[in-house]
Amino acid sequence: MSSWPEDELTEIAESDDLHVAPFREDGETYGTPTRIWSVAVDGNLYVRAYNGQDSSWYQAAVRENAGRIEVAGMTKDVSFESVTDEALNDRIDEAYRAKYQGSQYLDSMISERARSSTIRVLPRDIFDRLKAGEPVPMDDPGYQKISEEVNRTIGLKRKLNTATDVDEIRHYVGEIIGEEVDESTKIFPPFHINVGKHTSVGRNVFINHACSFLDLGGITIEDEVMISSMVTITSEGHPVDVDRRKTLVPGEVVVERNAWIGAGATILPDVTIGENSVVAAGAVVTKDVPANTVVAGVPAEVVREL
Repeated sequence: MSSWPEDELTEIAESDDLHVAPFREDGETYGTPTRIWSVAVDGNLYVRAYNGQDSSWYQAAVRENAGRIEVAGMTKDVSFESVTDEALNDRIDEAYRAKYQGSQYLDSMISERARSSTIRVLPRDIFDRLKAGEPVPMDDPGYQKISEEVNRTIGLKRKLNTATDVDEIRHYVGEIIGEEVDESTKIFPPFHINVGKHTSVGRNVFINHACSFLDLGGITIEDEVMISSMVTITSEGHPVDVDRRKTLVPGEVVVERNAWIGAGATILPDVTIGENSVVAAGAVVTKDVPANTVVAGVPAEVVREL
């Protein structure tokens, strides 16, 4: 999750016009903006509800965990986290006293009722939004960040796919995905991936030649998984509707422990490949694969239980 740039947090903390709008239950439209007090403590932004946990905006923030704030002339996509730490709440009380000294509402905002509704507000960049499953139109202001990350990955892939030993390959894959790849895992080039920062690879994994990952929605490869050559795993799609087709719709793909994906198979977004299961060569997987089964065909269906 992203953190606030220091200059932005300072500007927000000095302002007194923050409006919060968590998502409605559909997870796509924003609720009516509500003006609330805000303070910065230890590099984080905090808000509370005057009516405590009975507040409708608070309930929406806890339920949806995401939304938007408008403050100091800025509009920011954000996520929400409940705060229960008593010592932290004490420091937030002190920040409220310092910022809102003399206000007739101060006592209410440091009461137990308000403290129970303390929320940490965190910025969400376009990668956070995609990882959370939020559809993002391709004309979104944050889309440039995807292009920048793709360019970074292209440079690393060039080194990866000209590497001459498996240790060097693991190193470059680790740089692409942002985490160390265990020495028990083997990946054969060429290996193709569009971004990488939403991919996780477990221990003793084998990925054969010419596999392709599209990972903006998230791809998790658990321990002991085998992936044959020319497998495509995509966690990204687009609506069929023409008017919305240029919207990126993420859907996490999880390949559970000890699964085996056959050559040339395609795994589509929002799919889990169950533990020990087998995906036959050439299959197109459009829905979850139960554990301990073999699936085959287009679209893939269970043909055998293990």
